[in-house]
Amino acid sequence: MSSNTGLHAFLYCSSICPEQPVTVVGDIVKAAREKNTALSLTGILVFDGQHFCQYLEGPSSSVSSMLQSICEDHRHTDVMLQFHGPVDGERQFKGWAIAYAQSEQELALDKIANFEGREALALFRQLLPNLDYC
Repeated sequence: MSSNTGLHAFLYCSSICPEQPVTVVGDIVKAAREKNTALSLTGILVFDGQHFCQYLEGPSSSVSSMLQSICEDHRHTDVMLQFHGPVDGERQFKGWAIAYAQSEQELALDKIANFEGREALALFRQLLPNLDYC
């Protein structure tokens, strides 16, 4: 698979800014669904009340553009990029411009934040079967 034409993805963890109300998460999801559709991105945002963990997949240029936008977003802080690069196979979130799930497992997101690369991706994927998407 060519790294320029295949499926690319990123995974990051961050914390909601203390000044932001938790209700901002709904605004983030709504805007992401519109923007991701336009950029041919699919993925999921997981929020545990304090921490975000997001996985997005799509064309390399769209993934890189969105990553830059997320890093500049003032609604969260401490953005830690866990994975960024090509991924094999089909889209994991086909049909979801952005799935959203709340997690009661704060420790799970903290654990993912301690890893990088494919290890972080594997830990994140282990969390997914326990989540209800909306």
